[in-house]
Amino acid sequence: MAIEALPASTDRGPLAGGPRVDHFIFRTTTFGATHRITSHTACCGERHPRALYVGSSRGLGGTSLNSCVTPGVPGASWIAGNRLINLLGKRVVLACLGVALAVTAVRGGPAAANESAAVFGGGLVPKIEIEVAAPGMKVLRDYHQQNGAPRPERVDVPAVIREGGRLYTNVLIHLKGSWSFQPVDRKPSFTLKFEKGSGGERFHGLEKIHLNNSAQDPTFLCEAVMRSLLNDLGVPSPRAGHALVSLNGRPLGLYVLVEGWNKQFLKRHFAVTSGNLYDGGSGGDVTKALKVDSGDDPEDRSDLKALVQAAQEKPASARFARLAEVLDIDRFLTFIATESLFVHWDGYSLSANNYRVFHDAGSGRMVFMPHGMDQLFGVSRSPEMPIHQPMKGLVARSLVSTREGKQRFDQRLQSLATNQLRADAVVARMEQIAAPVRRALAEDEKGLRSFNHQVRVLRGRIEARMASVAAQLGEAPRPAEFGVDGVLRLRGWEFRAGPAGAATGEKQVNEGHETLKVAGGATTTAGSWRRRILLAPGRYTFAAQAYTSGVPPGGEGVGSGVLVRRSGERETSGLKISEDWSPLHYDFELAVAEEVELICEFRGHEGAGYFYADSLHLIRKPPAAPNPK
Repeated sequence: MAIEALPASTDRGPLAGGPRVDHFIFRTTTFGATHRITSHTACCGERHPRALYVGSSRGLGGTSLNSCVTPGVPGASWIAGNRLINLLGKRVVLACLGVALAVTAVRGGPAAANESAAVFGGGLVPKIEIEVAAPGMKVLRDYHQQNGAPRPERVDVPAVIREGGRLYTNVLIHLKGSWSFQPVDRKPSFTLKFEKGSGGERFHGLEKIHLNNSAQDPTFLCEAVMRSLLNDLGVPSPRAGHALVSLNGRPLGLYVLVEGWNKQFLKRHFAVTSGNLYDGGSGGDVTKALKVDSGDDPEDRSDLKALVQAAQEKPASARFARLAEVLDIDRFLTFIATESLFVHWDGYSLSANNYRVFHDAGSGRMVFMPHGMDQLFGVSRSPEMPIHQPMKGLVARSLVSTREGKQRFDQRLQSLATNQLRADAVVARMEQIAAPVRRALAEDEKGLRSFNHQVRVLRGRIEARMASVAAQLGEAPRPAEFGVDGVLRLRGWEFRAGPAGAATGEKQVNEGHETLKVAGGATTTAGSWRRRILLAPGRYTFAAQAYTSGVPPGGEGVGSGVLVRRSGERETSGLKISEDWSPLHYDFELAVAEEVELICEFRGHEGAGYFYADSLHLIRKPPAAPNPK
């Protein structure tokens, strides 16, 4: 007897004209006959990762035996259990099976990636039927989440998943979402983990997926479009597709299906995956105690500490070199430039939110990756939003505040907007992603009509945004001009409530003078008056006169009072409580021309803060004297 492993190939199934089959071929010769055992990834019109196709041939005029051998799959023939064993003997079949499983194990990573490609860009919109028993449904119903409040611990419950003729019995599921969260009896978002063990099987090769309800994106396309383009540009991003979902027989409709954050994802992009993967998805900059989603030594946060130290390096002239040592600057520039071009206002660079950062131990540098891209191209903002915005994310702000970082950021904006991210290229990708969804909704006339309308809306937003980008890139904005005394009076302030939305703002006129008022709410909050301005490189002082009213004694100790600052800085050292007009000031320095957002802020839940409008001004200070050598 001899066993020969032939190269993997593509063939047809057991019957002529049958389904396409990817397989390994193991040819055995015994008793003068040659037999073939093939490890399938598809057969019988369905896909079964562990199926075997068995053939026997005695040459011209000989007999043949064909069978799909698929344990646990209804309708699969177990002819091999009888006639094949009689033909070849148990040892031959087991030997071939062992070799098949060994080869499959070696190719497990690429095979899983190839299988999942059908879901992400391969045209498949799976129909996912979720079944959760009554005890699990009670747990899911008891899970509540309130906007602006700390997120409660998510609880996994067992589920059974049916999809495309497959049955997944070892699945854990929990509800997800932040501002898009909906309870289980509405249209919730889910995380599904396909566990190993008895009955365990991967979903198209994937260990973990998210099903997003797209509550903040009626087009269902923004996530998939931006993720797909960023992957093309070399910024690792979990892939996105679509699915039609039901829960215990109740149709939930169209969902965005997203690849999970885990080591399996990291292996597709990085040669070494031992580093920490930090979760910045729930709001919080790299200075916070970010949760670790993956990593061999999650307690060791020296990588994140080194990144923060480099971003805070002073002077700015030394900062770029420090950042280059610990940050993948090329990928980061593409990441933040794309966020700006696509108006991803809720991402890292503009909100210090919705991101992951991974320590690539292979290069020794940190890599930022995007998350939560459901509000793009002007949703909740204008498609004409300036491409140069004050950046809130520490690393983004620190990089573009260096001379070389700002120059390279502007170059990356220009390059992407005129090449890979032109309006026609983005629209073409959107239409490519939308095509399978249209086919999946073909029998749902109302749903298809609504989807087609939203596609047209998104196309208009993309074209409007990229037209605005082209106009902005063609203009040369000029920094603000100061008087001969180096002073610039500031007008045109706009009010913004804090995260809790409880503070209120009002313009008042007292004794002929305009006052900007900020009143606290029922809970501890912040509200502010804001003004954006483009400034040339230099040293500045932002000055104001302000007072407080109704703030309890000792309020400074609990973070109450008035202060002035710039966006991105959260220092509280300038907080002041005074019932008389008192001076406030904030000093800062710019290494490059930058649009700055100036802030007059009141913090607290009792009382109010008042800013004298005529007192709000900038002072441009003379250059600092050079240090003596």
